[in-house]
Amino acid sequence: MSLDNFYSLRSDFLVVGLTGRSGGGCDNICEFLKSDNNPFTNDGFKVPKNLHINEIQKFTICKNLLTDSSNEWRKFSTVKYRDVLLLFFFEELYKSTSYNFQTLTYEILEKTFNSMYNPCTVVTRRLGQEEPSDNVVGKICYYLNRNNDLLNNLVSLFNPLRSTFAIGSFSEEEVFKHIEYLNKLFFESFSHFSKGLFDIIDKIDPIARQLFLQDIACNLRSSGKIYYKEDIDHKSEAEYIFTVAIAIKNLIKINRKVLGYSRVVIDSLKNSLEINFFRERYSGFYLIASRKDEELSRSYLKNKIAKMGFEGEKADDILKKIKLIDEAHYQIKDFKIGKFTTPDVENCIQKADYYIYADDNSSNEEEYNPTKFQYLSLELQLLKFLALVQKPGIVTASAIERSMQLAFSSKYNSGCISRQVGAVVTDINYSVKSVGWNEVPQGQTPCSLRNLKELVNEEAPSVYSEYEKQGGDYSGKQFKAKVKETLISAYGEESNFFNNLNGHNCPYCFKDFHNAYEGKENQVHTRSLHAEENAMLQISKFGGQGLSGGILFTTASPCELCSKKAFQLGIKKVFYIDPYPGIARQQILKAGNNKDSNPTLYMFQGAVGRGYFKLYEPYMSIKDETYIRTGIKPKFSEDKFFKDMKNQLLSKFPDNVSIEKMSTFDELMDIIQKGLEN
Repeated sequence: MSLDNFYSLRSDFLVVGLTGRSGGGCDNICEFLKSDNNPFTNDGFKVPKNLHINEIQKFTICKNLLTDSSNEWRKFSTVKYRDVLLLFFFEELYKSTSYNFQTLTYEILEKTFNSMYNPCTVVTRRLGQEEPSDNVVGKICYYLNRNNDLLNNLVSLFNPLRSTFAIGSFSEEEVFKHIEYLNKLFFESFSHFSKGLFDIIDKIDPIARQLFLQDIACNLRSSGKIYYKEDIDHKSEAEYIFTVAIAIKNLIKINRKVLGYSRVVIDSLKNSLEINFFRERYSGFYLIASRKDEELSRSYLKNKIAKMGFEGEKADDILKKIKLIDEAHYQIKDFKIGKFTTPDVENCIQKADYYIYADDNSSNEEEYNPTKFQYLSLELQLLKFLALVQKPGIVTASAIERSMQLAFSSKYNSGCISRQVGAVVTDINYSVKSVGWNEVPQGQTPCSLRNLKELVNEEAPSVYSEYEKQGGDYSGKQFKAKVKETLISAYGEESNFFNNLNGHNCPYCFKDFHNAYEGKENQVHTRSLHAEENAMLQISKFGGQGLSGGILFTTASPCELCSKKAFQLGIKKVFYIDPYPGIARQQILKAGNNKDSNPTLYMFQGAVGRGYFKLYEPYMSIKDETYIRTGIKPKFSEDKFFKDMKNQLLSKFPDNVSIEKMSTFDELMDIIQKGLEN
């Protein structure tokens, strides 16, 4: 029986979203996935022999699946996020030219550029803030006028940008031809044109190009237009937050209609709500977070800047500004106060289904060395990912993946209202010794279960500390008195307290309140233990065992305090998902007198969270599927059956000569047949 239809949903529809920081390797993944030919059939691609034998077997199984002649390689179509934003820009520019790109002038283009940002708050130069020395707007205008025919053709793509996208009342053949035209226009003609335009801007001011795209994206998510609007209410933001995501969805729809299947990679997503949109929309959507070591990332960006034609101090200044923009995009400060239209890459990375870490330093070991960890190559990571997408559960998770998955699952036990973190400690053989998450000490109530309303109204007194109820000295005022001042500032009158909760709980972070009232930033006032220290303390709490040489897994990365504890306990390896912003690595983990005693940090590679179950849960047992595919089933031994039956018959009829003379299974069947006939 063929099981092709059984797995067709996975093989016929796959959308991969990429996310990560600048220089993190998304470009490399994108280039790999859009290869015309199967990259795993290249002579240069081989499964390395310096892995554990079980891992070699796993990668061999994955390679056999993806390189078999029955599995045709399907290259991925690329939806570049920047191209979609540029399409929205041309839609508005088209309106500014009175619906005729042939009337495009320098003045119209400059005015459109300048309408996308707030001139009162902008510090860094934007496109439209012309400098005579480079004439960037003039060069862009010249490029657009040279490609006037293409711009006029783009008009047919403006309709698919909106949620109202419809084909109209045409015949099936006419519809297909039109969709085929749109697909070729976006994925080929416009993609090539877009690259040419961005190359022109990058050679003049790559920072202005980044900010141009940033402004368009934020404006579209807040108002549905590329123009800057000063007063945007939250209701409006909620209405337009998925403007870009809907456009990408429609482009995927066009591409699938033409090809008959979907293999699309979105490069790249930096807003977590847009990621949620695709997750809810497509069961075949996977988010890959790509990361590189900081030095590798800087080197990649430096080379990219050099190719643009910049060098010396100018190149250093551009790199510095790129890193500042990247840091701003990574932060989630705006997201925490309800500004969902801005990038929040930290949240995006946390939502990933599969983590790829690109390391350029390949191992020189010829044989497997269990004491030395080595990163997998980009090719091996994608080999495993694509094989698991096509056939979930074809291989099992690695020891590192299953340990991190346990840490990832445990973080949802955390009652911390700021951030949930999970951690696992194993021995050198990845045998789990303890699990922990950031939580208050046993016997105290987690922050998520506490309520400002209870504190103010003096309800559930055992849930709150003596300090919160009647302690504190903030310029002569107690903690609870300061809390009431905060509530009056938010609600006006005491009678209005909590009138907008609509049944929701109102937890609060004691550290934030206390630090604000003291006018200090002090991390020691957190109520919760960190996940890493909680995991390490759990071992000593219930009898204790040695951790020297052990391994720590954390869904974040250890802070300075937890790093000191890990160092003291003899932890040798730390696997983490997202780097901690402090100085733990340089100041503590690399501070040993003997470098061999220093714990080593490794970025996690593999599936975790939601992606772990999607990729590793098989549709059916491997044994059952193998039988259905092959029909191979061992035949029951006739000799054993014959001997057992003969002995039973002799015990029943001990003097029967016919039974004693039987020597084969066929003779036994003859006797049974004669008995049935008589």
